[in-house]
Amino acid sequence: MLSNIRESIINIYKNDTKRFCLAQILFIASISFGWFLPDGYRRGLFLLAILLLNKSQRKVDVMRYWKGLARIGGLILIALFLWVTLIPLFFSVEPFGERILGMARPIEVFLYCVGVMIFAKDDFFTKNLCSFSIISAIFISLFAFTRRLLLSFSAIRDDWVFGMHAALAGLILSSLLPWIFYAICSKNTDRHRRIFYIIALFLSLTAIFVTYYRTIWLAVIAQIIIAVPLSYYCFNANLLNHKKLLVTIIILITTAFTYSYHVSFTVRNNIARSMYICSDFEAFTSRRGEIWVEAISLISKRKLGGYGWVSYDDFAVIKKHHPHSSYLEAAFHAGIPAAILYCAALLIFFLLALRYIFTKTKPCSIPYVVSLMILASAVAGLTEAFFFVSREYLIPFWSMVSMLISPLFVKRKLEVYYDE
Repeated sequence: MLSNIRESIINIYKNDTKRFCLAQILFIASISFGWFLPDGYRRGLFLLAILLLNKSQRKVDVMRYWKGLARIGGLILIALFLWVTLIPLFFSVEPFGERILGMARPIEVFLYCVGVMIFAKDDFFTKNLCSFSIISAIFISLFAFTRRLLLSFSAIRDDWVFGMHAALAGLILSSLLPWIFYAICSKNTDRHRRIFYIIALFLSLTAIFVTYYRTIWLAVIAQIIIAVPLSYYCFNANLLNHKKLLVTIIILITTAFTYSYHVSFTVRNNIARSMYICSDFEAFTSRRGEIWVEAISLISKRKLGGYGWVSYDDFAVIKKHHPHSSYLEAAFHAGIPAAILYCAALLIFFLLALRYIFTKTKPCSIPYVVSLMILASAVAGLTEAFFFVSREYLIPFWSMVSMLISPLFVKRKLEVYYDE
């Protein structure tokens, strides 16, 4: 048996095509499960994937194929990563040794985006990315729901899955949610699997609900509103064709919502504050206006280069760990140009994803998912800070975004897709 395994490994190693496919699977696993994998395991998968390639396979030549919106998006992404890597190095208020250490995170994110340019080239990549990502989405949804259930849906926000804070866990769940939408809508999904995916969707939405973060709720509501027409356009998935299923989902959601509203003060309080969005915005945002004003004041003192990768609390009088806005956080750490580049990157790649969808460019699954991921991040970033968070979120998110300018799209001819 050992000899057969060794022979199989030797055969794979001697065959460039098989070795590249294996490397693709390892890279896909490092992204799809990177939302909750420890840094060491994720880096190990990525490094092993790179080592399996020969010199010609490691070559990145995709930039010359960038045209139009893809070219704008690619250049903005490069400019953003160069800015947040180099500007804090020269303009930070930190000691020089800390500045060097601070470069590690943006460099690692950038390397993964380069990895996407190497590996995201064919239908084999797309097929396995979809499969692995759906598994990841279901796993973390079930795991998060089960863990919160065992804790009686505690309102404590620091006791979440894989040591995450509830806000980050909620954003990761909302980022993986589009893969469950895709799994439900895909014509390749049979009836029994679709029922399983719907159960996973319900559990995921429940887990997101008990983060007790209004910002995450708002992000998911925005996703669902956009996902309905996109699902119909991409996959001809019309909820009205499944009236029994729709009624069942509404009953389940209504029952869960009513029960939690009556037994949980936290839920009642959050819902009451959500009603203030038009009449009392300060109450809706939990008095974030004061935090934003202070953050703007701090940013105005270092408009160009920012403060570097320092702790926000070291400079703020109102001790809140971060300025409660991804856009203000970008400006605080790396200057106003970084915030502009960050906003531009989210906007351009969102538009690029929609362009791929409405011009019917294959594969439709990735722009569908990425558009909803960006939407969740952009909306949640209005009142929470996700610009400078852990690698578990940053690497999978930016890797998925950068797929829109990978060879998977820019080096293939425009193809009309049908229901996947």
